[in-house]
Amino acid sequence: MVISPVRQHHMVLPEISPDAMEPVREIVRILLRMWHKSDLSFVAELGVTELLTNVWKHTPGDCELLIREMPDGVLVGVTDFDDALPAVKEPVDDAECGRGLFLLAALTEELQTQPLLTGKQVWFRLGRPLGGGEEEAHHG
Repeated sequence: MVISPVRQHHMVLPEISPDAMEPVREIVRILLRMWHKSDLSFVAELGVTELLTNVWKHTPGDCELLIREMPDGVLVGVTDFDDALPAVKEPVDDAECGRGLFLLAALTEELQTQPLLTGKQVWFRLGRPLGGGEEEAHHG
């Protein structure tokens, strides 16, 4: 049996700002292309933007981004060092904010918030059926 290594990318993002969003999305796009999972790129980029925007708006200091290849997709997590946990709730019709995590939960297989000793990690998992997606299109 051959066990494939877990491919992942981890980076520290000091003082995240809106100017950093496009370069981070490009990194996500490139990684997913290298892992033959470009079909997940749109939602992964949207999710990274949502999580990093929440850090920029609500938490001081650095954050960390983790992108990990999974056999059936990808896991993306953002860690920050603020203890306040975000709530995923259905937004009020006329609310001007508060929709992002609700929509991300609807677009992903799983969205979780995990408290840490100092701070939290918010992560989502995108999947696709084994044997489906981009790789099949290239080899089938």
